[in-house]
Amino acid sequence: MSEKKIGELLIENKLITSEQFNEALELQQMNPKEPIGQILCQMGFLKINDLEYILDHNKKRRKLGDILISQKLIDEERLNNALKLSKVDNIPLGRALIRQHLIEEEQMSRAIASQYDMKYVNLAGVRFDQEMSGFINASFAQRHRIVPIRCRDNVLTIAMAYPVERNELDQIENWSKMKIDPVIAKESDILIAQQKIFNLRGESKREELSFELSEDQLRDVGKSKYVTDFISADVDFLVKRIITTGIRDGASDIHLESTEDGMQIRYRIDGILQAVELGADESLISPHSRQIVSKIKIMSDMDIAERRRPQDSSFKMKVSKGGTVRGVDFRVSTVPTQYGENVVIRILDKRSDAISLESLGYAPEEVSALNQALDKPTGIFLVTGPTGSGKSSTLYAILSRINTPGVKTLTIEDPIEYAIDGITQSEVNDVIGNTFARLLRAFLRQDPDNIMVGEIRDLETATISMRAALTGHTVLSTLHTNDATSAVTRLMDIGVEPSLITATLRCVLAQRLVRRICSNCSIQYTPAEKILAEFDLPLGSDIRFMQGKGCSKCNYTGFNGRIPIVELWIPTRDELLMINKQPDNQTLRNVVFATSQRLTMIENGFRQVQAGKTTLEELLRVVPFEQIEAGREKISEMFKRQSGK
Repeated sequence: MSEKKIGELLIENKLITSEQFNEALELQQMNPKEPIGQILCQMGFLKINDLEYILDHNKKRRKLGDILISQKLIDEERLNNALKLSKVDNIPLGRALIRQHLIEEEQMSRAIASQYDMKYVNLAGVRFDQEMSGFINASFAQRHRIVPIRCRDNVLTIAMAYPVERNELDQIENWSKMKIDPVIAKESDILIAQQKIFNLRGESKREELSFELSEDQLRDVGKSKYVTDFISADVDFLVKRIITTGIRDGASDIHLESTEDGMQIRYRIDGILQAVELGADESLISPHSRQIVSKIKIMSDMDIAERRRPQDSSFKMKVSKGGTVRGVDFRVSTVPTQYGENVVIRILDKRSDAISLESLGYAPEEVSALNQALDKPTGIFLVTGPTGSGKSSTLYAILSRINTPGVKTLTIEDPIEYAIDGITQSEVNDVIGNTFARLLRAFLRQDPDNIMVGEIRDLETATISMRAALTGHTVLSTLHTNDATSAVTRLMDIGVEPSLITATLRCVLAQRLVRRICSNCSIQYTPAEKILAEFDLPLGSDIRFMQGKGCSKCNYTGFNGRIPIVELWIPTRDELLMINKQPDNQTLRNVVFATSQRLTMIENGFRQVQAGKTTLEELLRVVPFEQIEAGREKISEMFKRQSGK
């Protein structure tokens, strides 16, 4: 590579004068991000062909990876992984980096503009004129990912995702009889601009989707006068594509977010919001954003004319795969925002597959302890944690364990998420007065052996549940608490008598879900020093830390699925008697977890890290920080014992 700067090379080759270069430098001071070569071309001092020849002949173009590393957007390791993906999938490096969620699309486009000494433009908010379609053939524009965006003073501005060959630009000049000003823009913006300028309809492959509406939902949709007038076939397909992608990838929620640039679709997979590639259909979403929202509202029997107030509703669907048909419930919430309406769709996939504690990821010793507690004929079993911590799945696994032909099991749920043969399941409906408390009273007259209450929310539900446990029933339920022992203080806070808790409490299981390292791309690594310091672990410890480097099977996140980290408390007689003294949570924890036989949630999580199932970073993300602070000393001691230090 020549050590001379681009200005010196241009002057030396007599393509510009020193005066012209100095004049361009003065202009660059007003626009420091504008490449000097592009400024010279805009001022008419230099031809783009000559600039490109000098850059390429003298190897003055920096590699894209080097630019991104210099901007501290990626490191060498991530660059190498992306280069491998680029080679295997035969895609540009930029697209590989975006697919791996390593950089944002705009960051990539700006880096490409810097590499090729071109100007970056943001097409968001630009008004596109269909007259621009007369300058370039639509198929040519689609093939090269380019679009004409402006024509002024006999200069045609062409936006492109990646620089095209010079002979292609010459061909456009011959067609248009104009001088070409090439600029770089985001590929997604270019696809949207093509739709508007060339008036393109969706040409994505309309693959057969194994997806159908239930009969009741069809009748509801058919009543709406807006369906035939407002919802096109393209919109109908896009909604199906969005929802089936979520079901296919195991998403718990679908987020349709209105932004200044259009609509963004993200899926919550393994507890993290992720963008999932929708192929060619992705470019159709923003132009049809309002119709997509209206279609979902119609499916949910909402008021599509109401855009100023939040709405909540639901709809049901049948999904067939491999000849098997199952029902899926969807809870829909809309909220008005600055740029339009946001929609969140909660997917409640009613799979009928058997669910067990082992399949959820519980360790054999945890399953054994739970089974011993469940062998006791009466009492209340509580599963605690925040929303999304897997409480319902754990309850269903416990239900499957105690569900035998000789017992009667009834459940009150909001909503029913899994259908279990042999169990009578009822759903809460506040509109008609079927609350947890009302259904629970009715259940006690049905002579049940086991009762599951989806959630204890108030004193009435808590009191009835615990009195049912006191009168010979096994009661399962959930509470929203941070740890196992705070279930006691939570019950007392809502007004439950300590003596009632002492008489009925049999087991409390607090849990969180951490992402499981993808087994397909798992590699050994060393956590950052500040991460190790959070757990009071020395740099260069003997622990074999693992992480996922990212692959197609895990959507390049490095994680695939989730496992629970738990805090299991089966109270002893002395601990139950202590509850009568109404201790605060910290006092109770000091007693319950005084010995090493019981693991706190953070200690349990650290064992999962040692087993190579998750990462320290995941524990920091999921476990309450006060538990990490309280658990540092125990983790450090555990490490010293295991390493013999």
